Amino acid sequence: MLTPDQIQHIIDYEIIVDAYDEYEMSSGWYETMNDRLNFPFEATAALTKKGGGTEAKRVTIVELHSDSDDFMGDDFQLSMEVGGYVVPVKHSQLSDIDADEETMEMFEIWDFWVKRR
Repeated sequence: MLTPDQIQHIIDYEIIVDAYDEYEMSSGWYETMNDRLNFPFEATAALTKKGGGTEAKRVTIVELHSDSDDFMGDDFQLSMEVGGYVVPVKHSQLSDIDADEETMEMFEIWDFWVKRR
């Protein structure tokens, strides 16, 4: 687990360095996520059921779904494989993520970024 100072350093000097507006910051996040997330990995996704409610389902996350313009808000999308289909899922819908250390660190850094905005 990274310290807040380590996370802030990574954000400032690796992810959004030289970014002058939100589009450049979003692009920095996209490039970093694209480079550092390692697929596939398992997670539990909170899926909306037909007719209402949610259900927790174990899924395989297979790729980054968002593009370089999708990191301006408080969430981004990944692609999950479920029931023979590949569909988008928001990062915020995932829990109990079972991924390698580099991937988990990127999620930790993103969550820190979102909370401080």
